[in-house]
Amino acid sequence: MKTILIDKQYYPHIMLMIDAIDKKERTSLITFIIDKAANTISVIGGKRDALRIIKLPFEGQDPTLQNGKWSIDADMFKYYCEDCLKTKRKNQEIILELDEHPQSDSYVIGYANDHAVRRWQCSAACEAHLDYIASLDNKTFQTVSISALQPMLEVASSHCPLEFFKIDKAQHKIIVQRDNDITTTALPQDLIPEIDLVANQDGLDILKHTCQHTQSGTLMINVDNEQLTVTDGKHSQSCSLESLSEFCNKPKANYTTEVKCVVKIYALKSEIEAYTRVHQIKHNNISLLYFTQNDVYLSGFGCTVDSFQNLSALDITTKQPLLYNINLRQLLKVRIKNITELKGMTLRILKTADGSRKLAFYNEHDPKRPYASIPIELNTNNNDLMAMQTLMAIYNKQNQGDSCKQADLLGYDDI
Repeated sequence: MKTILIDKQYYPHIMLMIDAIDKKERTSLITFIIDKAANTISVIGGKRDALRIIKLPFEGQDPTLQNGKWSIDADMFKYYCEDCLKTKRKNQEIILELDEHPQSDSYVIGYANDHAVRRWQCSAACEAHLDYIASLDNKTFQTVSISALQPMLEVASSHCPLEFFKIDKAQHKIIVQRDNDITTTALPQDLIPEIDLVANQDGLDILKHTCQHTQSGTLMINVDNEQLTVTDGKHSQSCSLESLSEFCNKPKANYTTEVKCVVKIYALKSEIEAYTRVHQIKHNNISLLYFTQNDVYLSGFGCTVDSFQNLSALDITTKQPLLYNINLRQLLKVRIKNITELKGMTLRILKTADGSRKLAFYNEHDPKRPYASIPIELNTNNNDLMAMQTLMAIYNKQNQGDSCKQADLLGYDDI
């Protein structure tokens, strides 16, 4: 039987392709196209809106291979490649055998490290994959040198986490959307961008990966119809830039700080986790955040249960006691685990001119801009306030005399 070899140097590209295979797509496919005239074997796969093309040179392949195109199941291809990549032998190749039958079904066969057989029945080449290849010929690309692009990507990476970024060559600035807010910063004086560049986090990852693994000195970049496409002339990849138009037209929001403090990360994280284990609290989906002149408290409650914890604030700044409602499900989505090696984190209540508010979370990497935030509402209900004060009295009675504060909490000097 004829064989197709995927050399070790293509492993980084294969790994990205198989990692992007969407398990939710039951009919996810990998497409092979053999084109002897172009001296290539193209492998196409990935998510529907983030396809990748890996081009293998025909030179060094089985010379009896003939032109052809077909698709195979991506799910088993993913696990077969993962098994092949486990081997510790140097220069190991991913080997696929092609069992062709002109009058009946053709198959691709692979052999796992434990000698298990993996066989795929070939189907007609995926039309979406063929359309993607054809679309590349109709795109207009900007060309940028790797040496000029890498410093641009380093600047963009310094603003992570981000949703979008745009490097404006003419105005020598970078515009970043993080947590649905816009900030504009001047580029370093020694950075001379060759092109305008816009991408989201996925696009930034693609650009960095391509720079790292390409053998070319330049990349070609296209942004069209809210899609980013990157190619080095050999391999290509696209990703969705959904909401790009909203980013480009989004005005900068102005906030004032209503409350700012530093709280113990462990106390915040453990209390949130405790709420998820109590059905009444989780079902109620409302937590209360109470700021006093000296401390901040978090509470969760249900019909017959209450939970209350002091978050051990340092140097809290608030003009008066304030009570807020928080959506518990949104709070649970905030990434708190492993954000810092220090023991505390900065919280701020930010307020816009229209009265809307958000609870912003900061880490030591960027004390001025939040890495995440969630909506928060001012609670003026006297019954809720009295309930919090009752719980606070119980807490203070239990912890009377225990006023030890941690002095090494994050953001003490930044608040």
